[in-house]
Amino acid sequence: MTQLYRDGEFRLSLNLDKQPYDTVRDGLIAREMYTKVRILCWVMTTPKNHWRKARHIKNTWGNRCNRLIFISTETDNRLPTVKVPTLEGYDTLWGKTREAFRYIYQHHLHEAEWFLKADDDSFVILENLRFYLSNFNTSDPFYFGHKFKAYIKSGYMQGGSGNGNIIVFLYTSVTSFINHEHAGYVLSKEALRRFVEIGLENPVKCTDTEWPEDVQIGICMENLDCKGMDTRDSYGRDRFLTISLETHLTLGIVDDTWLWEMHPSFYPVQKGFDCCSDTAIGFHQMTPNQMYLYYYLIYRVNAYGIQDIRTEIQSKPQHSPDVNFQALPFSGPSTSDLIWTKHLKKREKLELEKYPQSESATSSLSENLQRR
Repeated sequence: MTQLYRDGEFRLSLNLDKQPYDTVRDGLIAREMYTKVRILCWVMTTPKNHWRKARHIKNTWGNRCNRLIFISTETDNRLPTVKVPTLEGYDTLWGKTREAFRYIYQHHLHEAEWFLKADDDSFVILENLRFYLSNFNTSDPFYFGHKFKAYIKSGYMQGGSGNGNIIVFLYTSVTSFINHEHAGYVLSKEALRRFVEIGLENPVKCTDTEWPEDVQIGICMENLDCKGMDTRDSYGRDRFLTISLETHLTLGIVDDTWLWEMHPSFYPVQKGFDCCSDTAIGFHQMTPNQMYLYYYLIYRVNAYGIQDIRTEIQSKPQHSPDVNFQALPFSGPSTSDLIWTKHLKKREKLELEKYPQSESATSSLSENLQRR
């Protein structure tokens, strides 16, 4: 009886019986795209995060991948994981990534057309990723993500690798952000082929020297003539979010505007509800609780009487603004923008001083009530 209980608890905690899509809620289009636009997702994780983080991906968005693989340095049959021959640590993430792509190329190349790399604190809307990728041919050497402008002339897809690898970046005030976390990046089958067959065999094109993984993959892609695409929607709104959705939505209103002001992104960062595409794909800095919250809000909640009239969602994806690679790197917000932001912060400070609602005041009120 004890063993039966443990088996049942184990299956529940890892959602082993979940279908790749919801047979009741998912529409015909989502089911057809699942078959036509096949995506292999591999998640970078660590032994200490197998149970703390990775299993929650398997319970939520990971089941919507055509193939889900967890890459680690230890075998864990509960997920399961694929053990790669590297040491665990911040200074071996590039080697871990290289071995992961090598394994996938050797064992799973024909199971998908597109190959997504994500960290164990990411959340990806696979339906939106399939919708976006349906505009491209996987036989072309493309890769996708949120483009940053440092180190590489053509930019690179910010990736970090959710384990805290420190990147010495031009803008020191954003170092704590860039050192980890990312919304993931995607390689076409041709980009993967070039990376493994050519890049891993040629240290001039793809060095094996340990350095930030996202920068290294960007250097490889550029040396292999793989194009890093502009993944924004036709309105210039981000699909791959480099920081939490909450921060994107509240830049300059609730949260600080450091990302916007320091402008590490290749393209302009928009604020408020214009920050993010209606067909957003990747989110990061997610806690396990948030993964379930996002999954519920995206796949279960419907606003009664609200119709989706946006042609971008109903039809073929529209081209991104920089589809021809002619845009210059974003130079940062204008002086007037910074003055507006400063004014907004000043007003907010005055309002807070006028109506104080500090935690200390709340706790004091609570203590007084308890005394009574």
